Amino acid sequence: MKNTDKLAQGISRRDFIKGAAAGAVGLAAAGMLGGCASDNDAKTPEASSAPANNDVLTADTMAQKKWSFEIAPDPIPDSEIKETIEHDIIVIGSGMAGLCTMCSAMEQGADVLMFSAGSQPYSRGGSNHAVGSKYQKAKGIDYSPEIAREIVKTEQTSGTYFMDKKKWERWINNSAESVDWMIDKMEAKGLHVCLEPGYYDPDGVLTVPSASHNFWNEEQPFGALFGAPLQAQAYASHIADMGGEIHYKTVAKYLIRENDNTGRVSAVVAQKEDGSYVKYIGRKAIVLATGDFSRNKDMMAKYSPWAYEIFKDTLSDEIDYDAGLVYNGLMPGDGQKMGLWVGAAWQKTYPCAPMINGGVPGPSHAVISNFWGLNLDIRGQRFQNEVTNFAYGAMSVLQLPQRTAFGVWDVNYAYTQDQWEPFGHCVDEENGIKAYSPEEYIEMWNSNSNYFKADTLEELVDKMYEGYSDEVKANALASIKRYNEFAKAGKDDEFHVNPEVLYPIETAPFYGSKVTGATFLTVCGGLRTNDHLQVCDADDQPIEGLYNTGIMVGDFYANSYNFVMPGQNLGAVCCTLSYLLGRELAEL
Repeated sequence: MKNTDKLAQGISRRDFIKGAAAGAVGLAAAGMLGGCASDNDAKTPEASSAPANNDVLTADTMAQKKWSFEIAPDPIPDSEIKETIEHDIIVIGSGMAGLCTMCSAMEQGADVLMFSAGSQPYSRGGSNHAVGSKYQKAKGIDYSPEIAREIVKTEQTSGTYFMDKKKWERWINNSAESVDWMIDKMEAKGLHVCLEPGYYDPDGVLTVPSASHNFWNEEQPFGALFGAPLQAQAYASHIADMGGEIHYKTVAKYLIRENDNTGRVSAVVAQKEDGSYVKYIGRKAIVLATGDFSRNKDMMAKYSPWAYEIFKDTLSDEIDYDAGLVYNGLMPGDGQKMGLWVGAAWQKTYPCAPMINGGVPGPSHAVISNFWGLNLDIRGQRFQNEVTNFAYGAMSVLQLPQRTAFGVWDVNYAYTQDQWEPFGHCVDEENGIKAYSPEEYIEMWNSNSNYFKADTLEELVDKMYEGYSDEVKANALASIKRYNEFAKAGKDDEFHVNPEVLYPIETAPFYGSKVTGATFLTVCGGLRTNDHLQVCDADDQPIEGLYNTGIMVGDFYANSYNFVMPGQNLGAVCCTLSYLLGRELAEL
């Protein structure tokens, strides 16, 4: 390497000369420069105290080790496989993505069978983001790919462009068609569609129109949180109407790839509830739609290590294929493991993006907001520009000492909006969930046992920071005083919050909140997947016969799932890309 190359790497000229001189001395001692080393110079180096075995982690030893999930199981002897079932397309997994794929393919005349480890069709949440659906147009919401361009760029920039933009464009360009199709399918089964409110950012960076569709009925109007299970059941009903079969409580064990694991993937071996084995042959395709890997601690430790370190004590390793909206992990990564065993590569984006939210609690200007008022840490000091959403707010909280934050506001904060949208609220309130008036919102604060309330700021700080030092409490009061000065001046000299949402804290009663940690739901990504959802090897070549859909699609998200486009996961990989996959599979 040239001297200039060394300098370009940040080594000073003086350090480089010293290093070169030291190197020359070492070479001379070894007899590798001009002249010979004397007998006295040729000393045996002292033995290292480090163990000379693979227990020491180095780049080389790490590459030589295998994780438990990378080791394929021994194949089941043919004599133990009691049943062989053959169809053109086999879909594994009865979540939203698998059901959407199967329904889309069967509608085009494809021969499809699904089996699932779970006992029923199921999904979580309910928000489906789309750009330009017929329902948006009917509501007068102008949202086209051109309008979405800035939002998409913000999202991709937040992911440092470390994701597959081709898959994103397939979603954006086809989301209206796929969601219109989904609306028709859901309404045919008695469900109603509604639109969740958009997100307004006074700085414009995170603003997004009403784009998240959810489905509800009279028994369950809360579509934003519980609409997905209704959708899953509706898809399954359509599949049954078309003569399709879904085999439940059947766990996929491994894939069969022909020609000594170099040819096409043609079958999957699974185990039924009674312990017997069955081979499902896919004459044209095997589709993995088995969900995430958040209940596999080894996979989390390797592929999403920073999230694993934060949440490892709350993650369950008990397998529950019917896991609902829980926050201790969802699925054990069956599909990802099976793909690895037949030569699939892992996604290029690292680490895999976790779905984390929370932020500082308090009155929310949007249902996905961090609390936009004063945010404090355990030292009584501000730590960020508070005006962000609850995913980014959660990231800030997780970086704080003790991962703990506080929010502070006064009674007048309720009057900073004419109405407050609760979670579950929709455009035109068609599902019956009403917005709150300021007075109703204050009553909610008063009855919320997780909020602090006091008649003076000193009393409030004493309650919020109970057990903390007098210095911390003094810091908190000073931070409130300084924040009030900024609010009255209309200029935040500390974190530069937009003055449009900068309000003083000076009218009793006063309110506060405290949060520790954040909420982890799932982890996104897995096997390397191209824009047509074919699973690929390390050379980016599709593995014939093997497809991958839903949250396990690789390289769609990076850094974290940030909710800037609410409902993106269900709307993109579980709806649009799955809908397109079904259409393409039917053409095989």
